[in-house]
Formats: sequence, structure tokens, C-alpha cells
Amino acid sequence: MKKMESKTMMILGGYGGAGVCISQLLLQETDLNLILAGRNAVQANKAAEQLNSEFGGNRVRGMQVNASSPEALRTAFKSCDIVMSCIPITSNGIGGGVVQAAFDAGINYIDLCWDDDKRQLLKYLEKRIKASGKYFMTEAGFMPGVLSMMVFLAAKRLDALENLEFAGIFRDSHATYGSIVELLIYAADPAYAYKEGAWREVPKTASKKINFGPGFGKITCYPMDAYELRCLPDHLGFKEINAYASGINPIADLVVFFLISLGLYKFNWSRHLGVKLLLRTIKKFLKPPYTTTFLMEASGKVNNRNEKFKITIGHEDAYIATAIATVAGVLQLLDGPVKEPGVIIMGHHIEPERYVEDVKRLGMDVQIEQCHVG
Repeated sequence: MKKMESKTMMILGGYGGAGVCISQLLLQETDLNLILAGRNAVQANKAAEQLNSEFGGNRVRGMQVNASSPEALRTAFKSCDIVMSCIPITSNGIGGGVVQAAFDAGINYIDLCWDDDKRQLLKYLEKRIKASGKYFMTEAGFMPGVLSMMVFLAAKRLDALENLEFAGIFRDSHATYGSIVELLIYAADPAYAYKEGAWREVPKTASKKINFGPGFGKITCYPMDAYELRCLPDHLGFKEINAYASGINPIADLVVFFLISLGLYKFNWSRHLGVKLLLRTIKKFLKPPYTTTFLMEASGKVNNRNEKFKITIGHEDAYIATAIATVAGVLQLLDGPVKEPGVIIMGHHIEPERYVEDVKRLGMDVQIEQCHVG
């Protein structure tokens, strides 16, 4: 993409926690003008005023936009060159509507969340998006986003990849009703691991103790799914991939287990009660240190010798972790490394070495180890 100076980006959900953090970094790192959009005009305008005061100038404005209305999106998208969707997966059906409206408007598009409807529409529109010369960058947050970047980084550091293991720990002090609903939806999805040449479903009960280092130690983790990993190209040559996510705390994990195993998360009344209970247990039992962190351990070969490569990326604040991960990818979209238009899974198309340097510079904690194993 040619460098986009003084262009306008609309951020749907821009006055939310992650949206504001993303806006702060974009104002710091780019020349973009921003539109913070959402249903509540008062909140959008207030957030815009605060950002203009913080950074000086008048580069941010608020706008009331009903993202569930195709007509409202079409009208709103006349005001921008690129739209970023921070809308959560709990907003059923909206993700696909934003994709379609962005395509119809002839603008570029970025999203942060997984969403099956959105993915299906992007696949359907893929050839037409590429022909249009526009960039639709998807799964461009922390989770999803960072995991596949780690794989491509390991592929650059090792001559041959063999086994990959991922683990995430999410001790989020910002837990909200919406984020807990997202957690339930994600936890209920099937988990997959790559073994013997294919992705295979694995039981969620196949837990494993994983060491997250000082402050956290060994934590019980459970198999998770990551679509961005299941889309990895075969030429990377890996033999096995496993991905895990930590539990919240023993009581919260028990609540999640019953809600999912009994199918109660599917019904509004029981999901509502379960989410309320989870919020209470999190607020009562979740104590510092907080973190949103992923680690990856990769084994492979360097000069025909066995080698291990480990990377840990995280931040104590979940909103800031998401913002840094997103903006580091957006910078490569704006200033050139991402060259080919079309549908882009962020972690597959960015330059991983630069990405790691950018997230470190923007405040993420990054630890990298590589060693020969006898």
C-alpha cells in the first residue's frame, strides 16, 4: 500500500477501551485523521474531544453510526478511506455487514476479532477485493493476530520447523459483561491440534501445566482453537502444533465448564446468570499481577542441529496489548511492507522482525530465547 498520509480512518467502536488505546497510538505514530464511531454520539464526541486535547490539533471527531444498519454504514463510509472494526463477536451478524459495506464503498478495511460470518463473506469476496486493489486486513489484534506472526518469525530464525506449542494467559482487570460473553463463545468452540499431517479436534479436557515464569509459575491450561494457525501455509513444514489457554481461577473455570458442558451458554437466561456469576468471581478472586500474554516454543533445525526458539509477548493491560498489536500491524499496511492487495490475515503478511521491534518500541514486553539442544 502506498503511504497513506493525512487520510481518514473510521474506528467502529472507537470510544471503547481498546478503541481509545488504538486511537492514541495511531495519533502518536501516523498522520491519520480519525473518526470515532458508534451508537452513542455523546460518548463518541467526548472521546474525540479528549484525544484532541491530549494530542493537540483537531484530528479526531466523533460520529454516531449504527453498525447494524447497512444504510447507516454506507453513508458513514463516504467520510473515510479506511475503516477499522473493533466491534466484538457478540454483535451477531454485524461483522459481515461491515465487510460488505466497506467493499461497496470502495474503502480499505481492518478488523480485530474472529467471526465466522465475516470469514465466509471475505472468502466469497476475496477475488473481487483483490481486483479492486483494496486491502482487507483481518484478525489484526492480539488474539487473533500475534500467534501466526510468531510462527513466521520462528520460520525465519530456524532452518526447519518441527513442533510448535502456544500458550496464553489472560488475567484481565478490565473484564466486562461483553468480554465474558466472548470468552464463553470462544471456550465453547472446538479445539484443534495439528498432528500427522492434519488438523484434528482435541478434547477440551486435555489440560496441561505450562510455566509462565516469574509471578505466575505453572498454570493449568486447556486446548484452544486459533483459526489464524489453521490457515498457515503448508510450506512452513511444521509437524505438530498445539495451542492452549489458561483458566481464569478454579471457581470461574468450574462455572465455565458447567455452562459449556450442559449447553447452558446457548440460552439467554442461563448465559446471563452465568456471566454475572463469572464477573463476581473474577472481581473477587482475580488479584495482581495482571497480564495478557502469549508464549510460543518452537523446535526445529539450524544447520542440521536441534534448536529451540521461544518468544513471549504480553502486557499487563489487555486494552493496551490489543492496541499495540493492532497498530504495529497497521503501520506495515500504511507504509509499504504489505504490498499485495486483497484479503490479508495480519500475522501471515507482515514482516515479523519489524513487527516485534515495533511492539517492543510501543511498550509491549517481549522476551526471545534461542538455544541449541543436545
